[in-house]
Order: sequence, then structure tokens, then C-alpha cells
Amino acid sequence: MISVFKRELVGYFKNATAYVIFAIYTFLSAMFFCRFVLLNNTSYLGELFGYYLFLVEIVVVSILAMRFFSEEKKNKTEQLLYTAPVRLSGVVIGKYLAGMVVYLGCTLVNLVYVLIIDFLGDPDTGSVFTSFLGTVLLGSAMVAIALFISSLTENPLLAAGGTAASFVLSFLMGTVASFLASWLGQGGLWFTDGVAGLNLFNWFNEFAGGIVPLTSVIFYISITAVFLFLTVRVLERRRWS
Repeated sequence: MISVFKRELVGYFKNATAYVIFAIYTFLSAMFFCRFVLLNNTSYLGELFGYYLFLVEIVVVSILAMRFFSEEKKNKTEQLLYTAPVRLSGVVIGKYLAGMVVYLGCTLVNLVYVLIIDFLGDPDTGSVFTSFLGTVLLGSAMVAIALFISSLTENPLLAAGGTAASFVLSFLMGTVASFLASWLGQGGLWFTDGVAGLNLFNWFNEFAGGIVPLTSVIFYISITAVFLFLTVRVLERRRWS
């Protein structure tokens, strides 16, 4: 696992993928910070960490999906992973951890915005901390989903597009749930709540408000574990096919 992690991490910085991701994240997050925080003359960062950074993270994680497994298949180096002296679970976790390091590197950019607000005003340090925690947990789930989607195709562009589409679809689940609620009424409340629960972003809301909800923590960790497991299963089937 450690060897795979080091190989992947070096690969991100060797071919400039990490630098491109950092540049995109910094540009988009800075744009949203200036537009919705500085220009609104507010010290509240909840919306920045919530809705706006979620859009940025969709872009960043979709780019990561291009490298995970799709690029291995495209470059015909996939067999090296299958014959390496490491279990497939180790391969998956190694790639996942390397992706998370890049993601966390992007997230650290937000410390600059916190320092700016701290200089200009009085930010709520509690909500800033919980927002960072929520961003890490949300990113953990997103990276695991991207890893799984990347394992399904050898086309990097398809992996990126499929990852972005899955997150956009997840984001729209709240709207779908509202429509179903008006159609089904109280009798279908259990179903509409289930549909709304598919929205990854909805589980982040309380973090932005300065709360660490145990249900959201469990949800993100569970999503991460499930999709890592599914990725291992996909690789096992491909290994023996």
C-alpha cells in the first residue's frame, strides 16, 4: 500500500497534475471568496465552505478521477498493479490516500481566506473548524466515489465526466425530493427523505453552522468505505476476467 501511495503521489507532481489541480482550486475558490464574502462585507464563511466550494470540489475530484485507474488502463499499465506484491485492497487504499493528499492540499488554500477574514473582522472560529472538518469528510466520500467510477472505464474523459455527472445528480436529489413530496404527500415522506439523503451536500449543512453531527460523520465515513469496497470488487472481477 505504501509503495502504491508513494508512486501515485510522485506521479501527481511529476506530470504537473497536482499543480493544475491546485491552480484551478485556488482560482475558483478565490473568485467565490471575493464575490460572496469580501464584496458582501461579511465574515461568515459558511456559504463559501458549503455551496460554492462544493462546486469547486466537483471540478477538482473529477480531474483526480482521470488518473486513478482510467489512465492506468489507457497506458496499459493496469497489469502491473495486478501483478504487484500487494493486495488489491492495498492498491485501492494507496491510490485513495494519494488522491486525498492532493485534495487536502487544495483545502489548505482556504486557510488564507480565514486569515484574511481574521485580519478584517471577527470570524466564528468554531464554525470555521467544523467547516474544515466537514470539507475533509465530504471530500473523503467524493474521492472514494471518483475512484470507483474511474475503475469502471479506460477513458479518462469518461471517468471525469461520469464523476462530475454523479455529483451533479446527487446535488439535484434535494430538488427531486421536494417535487416528490408535493406529489406523494405525507404518505411518501419516508421515500422522499431517502431520496433527499442521496444529496452529499445536504449532510454538510450543519458543519457550516458550527455543529458536528454524528449522523453526517457516520454517513460520509460509510460512503467512503462502501465505494472503496466496491472498487476492490471491480478490480477483482477484472483481474480474473
